Amino acid sequence: MRFVCPTRAIERHADRTLVVSRFVVALVCIVMVAFGPMAHARRQPAREDPAADLGDGQDDDSEPAPADEPEEDAAYEPEADDQPAASVTKLVHERRSSKGSNTSEQKKRAPTRKDAACGYRTRLYRHEVVPGEHLGGIAGRYGVRRTDLVRQNRTLKNPDMIRPGQHIQVCPEIPPRERTKITYAILPGDNLGKIAKKYGLTVGEIERFQEGRLRSRDALRVGQELRLWVDGSTLEEFAPGDEDRGKLKGGLLLPQGKHYFLKTPSYAWGTAGTIKAILAAVSRYKQRSSGGPKVHFGDISRRGGGPLRGHRSHQTGRDIDVGYVLRGERADETKFVSAGKSNLDVSRTWALVKAFIDTNQIRYIFVDYGIQELLYEHARKRGSSEETLDELFQFPRGRGRHHGIIRHWKGHRNHFHVRFRR
Repeated sequence: MRFVCPTRAIERHADRTLVVSRFVVALVCIVMVAFGPMAHARRQPAREDPAADLGDGQDDDSEPAPADEPEEDAAYEPEADDQPAASVTKLVHERRSSKGSNTSEQKKRAPTRKDAACGYRTRLYRHEVVPGEHLGGIAGRYGVRRTDLVRQNRTLKNPDMIRPGQHIQVCPEIPPRERTKITYAILPGDNLGKIAKKYGLTVGEIERFQEGRLRSRDALRVGQELRLWVDGSTLEEFAPGDEDRGKLKGGLLLPQGKHYFLKTPSYAWGTAGTIKAILAAVSRYKQRSSGGPKVHFGDISRRGGGPLRGHRSHQTGRDIDVGYVLRGERADETKFVSAGKSNLDVSRTWALVKAFIDTNQIRYIFVDYGIQELLYEHARKRGSSEETLDELFQFPRGRGRHHGIIRHWKGHRNHFHVRFRR
């Protein structure tokens, strides 16, 4: 760049009679000429040599290799003289972590040790025991079996003797919810059944919450106080995703069998675990309940999985529709028929549902709430304990309460729906 000394401009404002003014002008010119190019060079960005740092055989228009990303859990420990670089690295890492915390990074997170304890199906949760709880009720709260809890908590000395404040590890199939202790004052016209329905509890649960302080369920007085533990919102870290959609890889076709009928054989594709569990359930059912009509099976999945007309789920080979066992003229009808007190073979239907549950491969079974009541009362009269009923049934907590393996879902009056574990 060429620099021009502004002699004339300066001279207009200086006293031409003074020698000092000319000396100043000359000095300014010397400084600008000497240091002007250096200042200009500092203002210009450094140009990279396009041929610099090229390795052997690398073209000059190729993209540079990406820098190594820091590992998610790797700790950066800078040298003593490297503090500025450490600060920059930490800042970038934090920005990346926060950016991905609610998006794809969270979905792709590496499985933790807690996930491994649950077979990577779900996260491990620690349940705090409240007064009056038993292991079967805790199992029902999370949609698992009592045996699952015993196996998960090997330090339990006596599964029949758990105490308030104790922690039970569980791999929940029903997402955990916030739990709050409240004091409820009895109002005119209240009874335990009404209070239980209001809070999605059972009368037995309310009685056990009181730890013997409730003398009689039929002698409540206005103003009397009860201790209740009630549920709130689902814990955010356990919020369920959409597990109904997907594909079926390496599926197997359920073969024809003499004890069951397939409504649509081309839609009887399932995972190896699903097919094995179905066959085991049929075998167990026939051992427990001789005679009666064939089991009627609806759809599992189509070959390769994916959307199946008429279903939201049935995409991954882990669902099957099963007809209720009926009495009367329509017992052998292959079409699913609405069931109720007048035509449901309660004993055989309960034996069939229980046979599926006892495979220990079931996530849930959707059964109409009215039919649940019939099965619940049958099981109770046949000797099932209150703990077992609390473990398995949503009833009588209300159709909106998520509890147990057997739960209500609309559209299941003429068949029940089984979802198998992964």
